[in-house]
Amino acid sequence: MKRIAFGLLAVCLPVAALAGQDAPPAPISADKTDSPPANANKDAPAPAAQSATHAAAGHRPAPACAEAKVDCAMTAVPAFAKDGRLWVAFSVGKTVYAAASSDNGKAFSAPAAIATVDDGVIDAHGDARPKIVALNDGSLLATYTTRPDKQMIGTIFTARSTDGGKSFSAPQPLLSEGGQRFDSIVVNRKGRIYAGWLDKTHALKAKAEGKEFLGSGVAFGYSDDGGKSFKGKSILIDHACECCRMSGALDKDGTPVFAWRQVLDGNVRDHMVAKLSADATQATATRVSDDDWSINSCPHHGPSIAIDASGAWHVVWFTKGKNRQGLFYARSLDGGKSFSQPEQIGDDARTPGHPTLIAAKGRLYRVWKEFDGTTTTIAMQMSHDNGKSWSAPRVVAQTLDASDHPELIAHKGAVYLSWLTHKEGYRLMPLPRDEKSAAAAQ
Repeated sequence: MKRIAFGLLAVCLPVAALAGQDAPPAPISADKTDSPPANANKDAPAPAAQSATHAAAGHRPAPACAEAKVDCAMTAVPAFAKDGRLWVAFSVGKTVYAAASSDNGKAFSAPAAIATVDDGVIDAHGDARPKIVALNDGSLLATYTTRPDKQMIGTIFTARSTDGGKSFSAPQPLLSEGGQRFDSIVVNRKGRIYAGWLDKTHALKAKAEGKEFLGSGVAFGYSDDGGKSFKGKSILIDHACECCRMSGALDKDGTPVFAWRQVLDGNVRDHMVAKLSADATQATATRVSDDDWSINSCPHHGPSIAIDASGAWHVVWFTKGKNRQGLFYARSLDGGKSFSQPEQIGDDARTPGHPTLIAAKGRLYRVWKEFDGTTTTIAMQMSHDNGKSWSAPRVVAQTLDASDHPELIAHKGAVYLSWLTHKEGYRLMPLPRDEKSAAAAQ
């Protein structure tokens, strides 16, 4: 695998590796914002690049309700605090909220308003969503993105709570210009907060100069004051696919690793991973897999990365490339220098999509969505040998209506599926620790 080092100043990859065209955003992605047929990957590329199955489009139903509660939201992102409470970030209308649960999501406290947007909209669909992080000192850090309606360039805001979620500080923009979306936050054991995001600063500058620019930049920064301020904010890598989420995880040594979809030669949009230096000034990038997905569109279908206690890197992703199509998994045992041959997961007949994974206490879990034309299900597999082998897929949740993407979260060695559906509302479901308990749950 080719590795490319990037320093503090933004450096483009060689033209031969990255020639292509800046892609327009695809139709707004999925699931909680789309009817069930859209779970058949409506957030895949434009119709010309889709298979017949993936081209099936659904309408966008109205939100479940308009009240300030989790069940009315389109997306929900969970975080466990040290005191055991579950926090969920979500938005309803033009307000971003945080709500807490002391019974693993069965009931939530009255939500605290983080911010209300006067102009534009809040990113709260598919790969873009408000997030919350519970810090070791008991404080909370929330992030969300606003953007003009019908435009795909935004501003990431942060807000903090130091009173147990009763109130949040006035939101602060991560950057005052440039346009940012799809942030990913990881926190190391010492409390340093690392942020990665997609940044259009270089793209806008190139446009103003009449130059061509491919996609977005990949930017990073860090905070040592609980998110009050971020240092080292800079674009280290250019030409990321601008409408797919980033994913982050901590390596064995406590430094962060991020995964994203990159725009490569000929509009190929395959995945990259990069380990960030401790001071966020350097990143070394590796291509995960040569799928050769060449499209002049944005898939709205980002990857997920997890790193286990042994230091193995695990990545899952979606592609419709010339070399492979569907959901895939690969791992790296050498710190991202090389990756295993991609392993296909999911049932192609059920249009699998939106995979995610997590590592916890010697176990590795991966889940994804499938849709058979009527029912959307969440399938799960687990591994007890660092991803070398996996259990048989099992359905762990389902719905007959629209739904958000699945999220995985761990707390005190237990792993949970977090899933928000139009019909059932918010659910936090414990996942089995072994095959015996998984079989008993069927």
